[in-house]
Amino acid sequence: MTPKAAILIGASLALITAGFVRVDGVLITLGAAGLLLLIGAFLLGRRNLQRLALTLRAPARLFADTPFDLRLTLHNKRTLLDAFNIDITLHLSRQTNIVTSAPWTSSSSTVKLAGSIPGRGSLLEHPFALRSTFPLDLFRHEASGHATHEILIYPRPLVPREFFTHGALHDSSLLPGVTPGSAPGEPRGIRPWQPGDPAKHIHWPASARSMSRLRGLRIRENDPPGFHPQHCTLLFHSFGTSGELIRADRFERALSLACGSLRYLRDHSIPTTLLADFLDWQPLLVTTRSGMANALVALARAERAKGTEAHDLLHALNKVPPAHSLLLLSDMPTQSWSPCLPKRPAILIDIKQFRYGHKQLNRSNNK
Repeated sequence: MTPKAAILIGASLALITAGFVRVDGVLITLGAAGLLLLIGAFLLGRRNLQRLALTLRAPARLFADTPFDLRLTLHNKRTLLDAFNIDITLHLSRQTNIVTSAPWTSSSSTVKLAGSIPGRGSLLEHPFALRSTFPLDLFRHEASGHATHEILIYPRPLVPREFFTHGALHDSSLLPGVTPGSAPGEPRGIRPWQPGDPAKHIHWPASARSMSRLRGLRIRENDPPGFHPQHCTLLFHSFGTSGELIRADRFERALSLACGSLRYLRDHSIPTTLLADFLDWQPLLVTTRSGMANALVALARAERAKGTEAHDLLHALNKVPPAHSLLLLSDMPTQSWSPCLPKRPAILIDIKQFRYGHKQLNRSNNK
């Protein structure tokens, strides 16, 4: 009940009371009309929210903090009464509240949104609430339900800075098992064109200057390519010595680093195996697109392992072949678990290297 309804009730009761005291039928009629208006507004307001459904269209797979388009459609399944002044609140993926409105809905109304979801997750149903003060703003009515649409949100990919520190993963890497990379090396200089040189290596500004002097084309020459690991194993664990604080945000950040690492290695055609305690130490091979998709799904649905001990980590390390380049990642600080490791060449990824905020979901309405 809104303040307007309370004032109308009080005025109606006062008119009816005054009508009986003064034996005035007009006052009694006015008071009764006010009460009938309240009853009619209440019944019509309840009817306004009945047989309404909400559906949404959005990408089924996406990365956190990645902009995407979303459409909300309010369906009116009634045949005799349109829906008016409906306020919609959708709790998308149980992370972001979307607040919009549909002033008038005959059969359906569609709202177009553009934005992003801050965190990872995997949900099929998204709760929503419908609110309305129609008619006359006398009563606030509310209805709730769930919109069904599966959205799988992968962690936001973050590439560890250790990949670029002193050639940790390329060129001067001390990790075992290296192979020549496919990317060109450092630029060496410019030379005249020779038969067999590919056209993509032509240096067009230098060639233009050379041809203005009635000479031939010029070619950009690079050093030989660097080296990449033949196979990498990304070992993810949640082990830490006693006394270390367990933080949920660090686990989410570690998953983002794992996602960025797998994407980086995949983009450079480096075969990779994901070995994680939240997967019960079952190796997940990431060499094909389907393998990368399976790894992303595992990261999106991952839950922190609570019982990882030092012997579990050592046993997992023993499962990594000696010829594999080893990457170690944890949601615990490096100094809390690195002393327990055997002496083996590896890249230790520090969890404290990134800080990032969450973006809000922006919206724009198109009816």
